[in-house]
Amino acid sequence: MLTALLCYAVFGFYWYLFVGYADGWHNQPKQHLATKLAEPVDWSELKTAAAGEDVLLSVASTGRDGEVEACAREGRCPDGCQAGGRVATGDARPVLNCLLSTPEADPNDPEQQVERMLRQRDPLGLSYLLRSTDGRLAVVARLQGDVKNLQCGPNGVCYLIAELPGIANRTVFVSNDFGHHWRVAARNVLEKAYVPKIIGIDDQRVWVDGFQSIYLSEDSGRHWRILATDDRLREYDASVVGKESHSDRTSDHFRWRLDDAGQLYAFTGDSYNTVSGVGIYRLNARTGEILSAARRDGSLTRLENGPGGQLFGLYRSPEPTRHTLYRLHQGQWSPVLTAGNARLASLYASENALIVKKGRGDGRHILLSRDGGQHWQAMDDIYIEGRMSLDPAEIGWLRMGYRNIEGYYGYHWVRP
Repeated sequence: MLTALLCYAVFGFYWYLFVGYADGWHNQPKQHLATKLAEPVDWSELKTAAAGEDVLLSVASTGRDGEVEACAREGRCPDGCQAGGRVATGDARPVLNCLLSTPEADPNDPEQQVERMLRQRDPLGLSYLLRSTDGRLAVVARLQGDVKNLQCGPNGVCYLIAELPGIANRTVFVSNDFGHHWRVAARNVLEKAYVPKIIGIDDQRVWVDGFQSIYLSEDSGRHWRILATDDRLREYDASVVGKESHSDRTSDHFRWRLDDAGQLYAFTGDSYNTVSGVGIYRLNARTGEILSAARRDGSLTRLENGPGGQLFGLYRSPEPTRHTLYRLHQGQWSPVLTAGNARLASLYASENALIVKKGRGDGRHILLSRDGGQHWQAMDDIYIEGRMSLDPAEIGWLRMGYRNIEGYYGYHWVRP
């Protein structure tokens, strides 16, 4: 009886701390965009980036915009669109394509003929650039093409990587004032970076995860070089990679991340990897020199950069299964949150928050940290859907709604 009472008391104390006093997420007042967007809009592809105290966003549409298409086709835009090779974003919603001129087509070039056929069959759509200031969301620029990635550094330097019609490979736009003005850094670069991901920005330096390669520019995106490749890591120590990736040379086998000490990591396996064991290479982020290579039992299910650019990873050990949130810094693993056999999943991170889901999905075990993992606050569960994105600048979420009867999209913020 005494043992049962003791167990009940421990359970009650745990419930009191982590469930009974869980704080809720609160829906802020609903608002509406002041601009009608060309339909259809793919909100599941919404991209966000912290831009100082604001948030920059991009969303894709397969609708039509005559002014944008004419600008992309003819290379001419209204005179007020650009000044000194820059585009000023804002309520006028300028077209970023006005910074480029489409190369003249050669009707006898077979490669260009194939490219035109592909574009006619699958034309590039329309992209909107949005800005959130003090919770108000507004369209501030447009682009004919696909925005592949968008990120800003802490000192106001932002990079936008896009695929544009008539221009091979990728075009890089750069801003020095958190996205208020843009200029072209380079075109026809980042070959084979099919789904580029910006993993780090240090003023003029920017690192991009491409297909089986990591790219580095040290002059604000004008010139690029391959810093490291999958093949070079394999050749350095193939045992670290494991057997699961040697038979397939057509896929990416590494997740690349940068820590707050300026060191580069390459991790084998993805978040759904069922093979126990993760290979970890650590490199000098400026030279590409491999500093260490090791294989660790278990798996890293999530990897995210959080406050101050710190790198965090959710690690699941093999039998007996244990879940731990680690901070990775200069090759050292420091435990931030230990959950034992209680599952840790769905790591979300921003400059001001770490959010993890603890337990078996009973709806009452989301944990929120505002100080990089030193203290944790229990929160109610929240359903994450395609129209919902983590606020990268503040603590909370942006939930996009549906069009109202007048054709304007609604949205609201979800805050703790």
